[in-house]
Amino acid sequence: MPRMDGIAATRRLLDGGRCPARILVLTTFDEDQYIYRALRAGASGSLLKSAPPCELAGAIRAVAAGEALLAPEITRRKIEE
Repeated sequence: MPRMDGIAATRRLLDGGRCPARILVLTTFDEDQYIYRALRAGASGSLLKSAPPCELAGAIRAVAAGEALLAPEITRRKIEE
């Protein structure tokens, strides 16, 4: 994204509650700190860009329904920790 990253865009879209959007962050960064920053900015979930189409479609449906979602890789790592 040329002008800002996804976290800044999420924060800006949700600033002050003016926009009722639910945001699913798609990222190439499989790093906990990036995911935590996205969630603190207001994202409802995070998925890696390498996710297969069926996983992406399911994630969009889950977030649209008001659920929270983390990429399976992230969830697995957190459980192992």
